[in-house]
Formats: sequence, C-alpha cells, structure tokens
Amino acid sequence: MRTDLDELVNRAKEGRVDKREVAELARELASTEDESRAYRLLYVIGRSSATEHEELVSGFLRGDDAELAKLALQILCTHWGLTESYLDSVRTFLDGVPWDPSGDTRLIATSAAGEHLRDHTDTGLLARLIELAQPDDDDPVQRRVALEALARALGDPEAETLRAGDDNREDWATRVLTRAEDRLATE
Repeated sequence: MRTDLDELVNRAKEGRVDKREVAELARELASTEDESRAYRLLYVIGRSSATEHEELVSGFLRGDDAELAKLALQILCTHWGLTESYLDSVRTFLDGVPWDPSGDTRLIATSAAGEHLRDHTDTGLLARLIELAQPDDDDPVQRRVALEALARALGDPEAETLRAGDDNREDWATRVLTRAEDRLATE
C-alpha cells in the first residue's frame, strides 16, 4: 500500500485514520526499509492510538535508528501510557546508547520517567533523574529536561516549569532538587 503519507499524517493529528487503514499501515511498516517512510508510518500508528500494534512499535526500541527509537518510546510511554511495561527501555535510554549521539531518545526517556514517577514509586529512577538534574551536568538541555521531569514527578503543573524564567531558573532548580531529594529520602 503506497499511500499519501502527508495526508495520513494530517488525518492522524485530527484522529481521523480508521482501524482498517492503520492495519494496512502496520503491515507496510513491518516490511519497509525506507527509514523516512517508516518514521511517518510509525507516527500515524502512534497518533491513531492503535495499541493493538504495541509489539510492532516496541520492536523499534531494539533497533539502532535513534529517530525511530525515540518516536517508538514516545508513542509507548507518552501517547499510550505504557511506561510501566517499558521501564527497562526507559532506564537503558536514560543511561544513553551509543547509536543516539544527539541524546534525543534520552530526553524522551527522561520525560517519560518523570511522568511515571507522578503516580509510582521507583527510587532508582528517581535517583537517576536527580543525577541528571545536577548543576554540574555537562548537557544544559538534558539538565533542563531532567529538572522539568522531576517537577512533574513531584506533581507540579507543567505551566509552573515554564514560568521559571531565566532569572528565577536556578532558584526554581534548587527548590525542585531539594524536594526530589527529600522524596527520595522518604521512599
């Protein structure tokens, strides 16, 4: 099936891709070797909430294509709410993988870990986020995402993290880290 993927992507954003189409896309995704096409097929399947294709989607976590792994992790954890089933992958990506030099998959794993910790206890995961959020971390983007993930884990509204402007960001970061360390000490 060679479909107009641009049109399907737009319809997926609006939730207008039917199950029959998704099944056809899943079959195509399983056999395509075109990475650009695979990315868009995976995106449509993810946006279509087609959890019946979880096994297909999760297969991209074990590949060596950072873009497909990042999208698969985002679909499984963020869109489909299946983080509990993929904690091993989240932990692996938090530590970084050699085939993800830009660290984008690590950023998705960081966000997923924070969301997971809103409703779950996992001292190892919490400790890892605290490590990534330390001021001496080499990567300022990773640090910011880790701080935002910790804030979400602590129950802060997303808007609160956005309000912490540059002038107040370090004060906010210190408060978040202190609260996260307090939580870790009591769990």
